[in-house]
Amino acid sequence: MTDQAVGLRKWREDQSSVEDRKDQVRTITITSGKGGVGKSNVTVNLALALAKLNKKALVLDADLGTANVDILLGMDPPHKLHDVLYGKKLLTDIILEGPLGIHFIPGSSGLMDIASISEKEQQKFMNEFAQLKDRTDYLLIDTGAGLSKSVLGFMMASDEVILITTPEPTSIADAYSIAKTISRYQLHASVHLIVNQAKGQGEGTQVAERFMKVAGKFLSLQINHIGTIVQDPLVARSVREQRPFLINYPQAKASKGVLETARRLNASGSSQKKAGFQGFLDTLARFFS
Repeated sequence: MTDQAVGLRKWREDQSSVEDRKDQVRTITITSGKGGVGKSNVTVNLALALAKLNKKALVLDADLGTANVDILLGMDPPHKLHDVLYGKKLLTDIILEGPLGIHFIPGSSGLMDIASISEKEQQKFMNEFAQLKDRTDYLLIDTGAGLSKSVLGFMMASDEVILITTPEPTSIADAYSIAKTISRYQLHASVHLIVNQAKGQGEGTQVAERFMKVAGKFLSLQINHIGTIVQDPLVARSVREQRPFLINYPQAKASKGVLETARRLNASGSSQKKAGFQGFLDTLARFFS
């Protein structure tokens, strides 16, 4: 039996300490105001960094337009989420294991199909999804860029939101639009901010401070700068190689940045716990129904 098969069997069958782990999963939506900021790449490597901290991470590829987590991991999923929604596969059948024991759910367009299936099938799917809470510490939801219905739904349902921007003015402005929407509709009291592709840590800090200053003046929203990931040619190389940069180049500047970001995220705890993992699913079901 392959290592991956062994890992997936353990994923399905390991029921140890279920009672001790009651709904301690941190559900985190990761989004950006525009595309091209490296959001999916940050998500994948952040999951790996959390694994290095001995945390179990599950990535849900919820970017319905350009789902590419599988490409970044060098995987070719034989089945995706729509196969689960229409009864062809169980959710545990489509979960893939990546490096360092992280797991990922290939999303495709299936998430938007939640609204079109029967209430009975919706409940079946949500029940399957609920079983995952006993097997992970973090659910990282990689959404599409911008303010689509699906992005709003995931932001509303999750405990926390990570907003990713680059130092480019257009990226900052678009990220601010996301923050403004979160504040206006009171989706969260605070969000985490990651500055990606900065020239150095100093530039990342400056961008974050400006962002926090404007948000503090005009929005009812706390901004927590949890990390800066600097420009690094090894990131582009890792994408071409279809291997995460944290795995291929652990000493790279970007790898050190994402590790420090993971440490800060993990140390921050979840200050916005709603109704736990089940609450996340219930909110999501109501939103898409």
